[in-house]
Amino acid sequence: MQIKTIMLQDPPVLGLHDKLYDAFKRINTRGIGRVIIVDKSLEGIVSTRDLISCIVDACEKTCNQAQLYELLNKEISKVMSPKPAYVYEDDDVVDALTIMVARNLGSLPVIDVEKKVKGIVTEREMMLIFQDLDHVYPVSKFMTKRVTTIYEDMPVVEGAKLMVKRGFRRLPVVDTEGKLVGVITAADILKNFLKHLSKNSLDTFYYEKIKDIKTPNVHTIDPNKSINEAAAKMLLERIGSLIVVDNDNVPTAIVTERDLIIALHYQLHLAR
Repeated sequence: MQIKTIMLQDPPVLGLHDKLYDAFKRINTRGIGRVIIVDKSLEGIVSTRDLISCIVDACEKTCNQAQLYELLNKEISKVMSPKPAYVYEDDDVVDALTIMVARNLGSLPVIDVEKKVKGIVTEREMMLIFQDLDHVYPVSKFMTKRVTTIYEDMPVVEGAKLMVKRGFRRLPVVDTEGKLVGVITAADILKNFLKHLSKNSLDTFYYEKIKDIKTPNVHTIDPNKSINEAAAKMLLERIGSLIVVDNDNVPTAIVTERDLIIALHYQLHLAR
């Protein structure tokens, strides 16, 4: 199967000299969470987590107008990950999957023979492959058993810092008893930042609590279900993770898109 059969066409694209503000506005176009940077050909890529890192670095405790102006007017070339890995549109899906797993990448820009950007493939598109595979492995084989959670009464900015520090894109949210009450994602934090930016109320952003912006309806999964079922549920609900809880609704494990493409890579290579 060729990459062009599953890639997302016309992804968000910006130029080298565009401003960071433009990336903030376009980063979640079509739910991709990435912007590709070009200057005739592929130059770099910016992710949601990159932008949250910029917020944390520039405005750790608050953000006055001078700090905000400097942050938003920074050239995107100063923030992007340069010379990203890429694949050609005619490359095999399994080869692209191997690159993503080996290099711990959540996406790959797709180019043509003239090095022009044609699309992007993310973990979510890769999960489509599960629909053609046998149900062989349970979620328990690939889920992450050490779950990092955050209390719902913590400030949103602390959630942002934890994501940047640990390299996470999402955190299960718990109450004082450790029971699951929601989930917060990097996209949630970024949308909240943009909301306050448009209202000129960034001071509020720094005092808001996780519980104010978390997604309360959390999708869970039985660890005995197959990884194929987990992938299907994530695709249907357009989410990036499923939580495993015990009888007291305490999170005991998490399975993410990253876990599932590792599982996919494992299953495909065993089948070869």
